[in-house]
Amino acid sequence: MFKSYINMSSILKLEDLLKQPGWDTRKRILEELKMGSKNAYELSKTLDLNYSSVKYHIELLQKFGLIKAEKKGRRFYYALTKNGTILLLENVKSDSP
Repeated sequence: MFKSYINMSSILKLEDLLKQPGWDTRKRILEELKMGSKNAYELSKTLDLNYSSVKYHIELLQKFGLIKAEKKGRRFYYALTKNGTILLLENVKSDSP
């Protein structure tokens, strides 16, 4: 379904991202952003994760086009992109029996 939004080379790289260690953490971040935009500090507190760990995962998710950043004042707030939303929906479907 999300092939129409992402080219084939991106899909192959995305599959690598899903297989890498840390996918569970990245998925938790995506699921939290589904509720609305948040900054890295808010994500680290909500998910009970180290701030630097959250920043690392945010960078990866941004590189793959799954989240976007918007600067508000002195902070960056992160939100899901269309591709991030589609990935979450596809992942939920594949997790269901």
